[in-house]
Amino acid sequence: MVWLLIWLLTILSFTMLIHGLLVPGRFYHYPFFAAGIFISFILPQLPGLANSRFVQDEALVKTLVFSCLCLAMCGVGWSVGTRPKIVKDIMFSEDRLLKAAAVLSLVGAYFFYKFGHLPDELRLRGQLSGLPVAYLFFAKLLTYGLALALICYARRGSRIALLIIIFDATFYLERIVIAGRRAETAEFCLLIALAFWFQRRWAVPRIAVVGGLVLSVVGMLGAGEYRAATYYGETRDWSAVVNIDLEKNWNRMLKEGGDEVHNAVSSIQFLDESHQFNYGIEHWNDLVFTFVPAQLVGQDIKSALIIPPLNSIHSKYYTPGVGETSTGMADAFSSFWYFGCVKFFLVAFAMGRFYSNAIKGNTLFQIVYMLSAVPSILVITHFTNEIVIAWVHMAAFLVPALYYARARNYPVGNAAFSTA
Repeated sequence: MVWLLIWLLTILSFTMLIHGLLVPGRFYHYPFFAAGIFISFILPQLPGLANSRFVQDEALVKTLVFSCLCLAMCGVGWSVGTRPKIVKDIMFSEDRLLKAAAVLSLVGAYFFYKFGHLPDELRLRGQLSGLPVAYLFFAKLLTYGLALALICYARRGSRIALLIIIFDATFYLERIVIAGRRAETAEFCLLIALAFWFQRRWAVPRIAVVGGLVLSVVGMLGAGEYRAATYYGETRDWSAVVNIDLEKNWNRMLKEGGDEVHNAVSSIQFLDESHQFNYGIEHWNDLVFTFVPAQLVGQDIKSALIIPPLNSIHSKYYTPGVGETSTGMADAFSSFWYFGCVKFFLVAFAMGRFYSNAIKGNTLFQIVYMLSAVPSILVITHFTNEIVIAWVHMAAFLVPALYYARARNYPVGNAAFSTA
């Protein structure tokens, strides 16, 4: 039964992936993102777990059934979300958009700089808290500045926009090359690709998309050793990067399985037996943790806002490793049992609604979709609340910037960023 379900998940994943590759630009759809992450991140971890005597077949079957449901909901939600429901566009002043992009980029760059100069014991530990979290919270503004600059540059080749892009790219390249961050790598590439897709209908060659998926597997296999050589040590040891044995890591994963899916299997089995679901309470607690600063309101007030969790998603006899996730599937299961797959439907529905307006020229939704792409992927690899936190952060910081950038009197020709 286990292998039958693994093959079912594999077929479903590749069907959605091939469907996305058949038409140029369809690989920017959320179902393609979901299928790609299942193929590059989830599926390689399964054979070793299926052959492990330490993993119960019953537990793995439950995880596979639920994973199939979640992936299917990504397709169904997208299909429903892309049905015609057009929202009126907002006209933006290109000059104001660029000013907003510059300010957001400078503020974000300042906090990236501050984060990079924190002591190693604060900056490099597994679960960040306090000052590092605050710095990264505001450093995200640089991403917003980059997205606005890319939209402007893709539309009209603005020289000022290009300067902002180059400035922002230097910070991204540090996170990509030195820190080896896969999420930032994907975000940087997707922001560029989506900006030119929405504005000029330039699609990345399909062979490059397939190459990106292969590189994501390589990143999964070598990320830990790469960071140990370039980021966590006192000095950067590039020779150690060259000596990373990807084949050995791949064979070990196929033989032993991956930690993230193993965590998910353990969690789903425990929750199915105990029926101690949290019914979405963790979403509120995560929002409090992210957006309520203890330094300003005090730890007592922040703690009072947090609802005591009804359960842990793991048995007391099982402890995941530091920095490991349990995947969004375990997170969704912990909320509403098998009905938790509805979370993936809702994410895909929202992404479909954003995209259907963005592809018709709505600048606001183009920006939102660009900035939601990676959080929507983290819904699968990390936690389902990743995208909710991203949207709340956008509402707090990006929306005021876009409100400032809207055109006061239109139509005003090239001075307005109108694609309506």
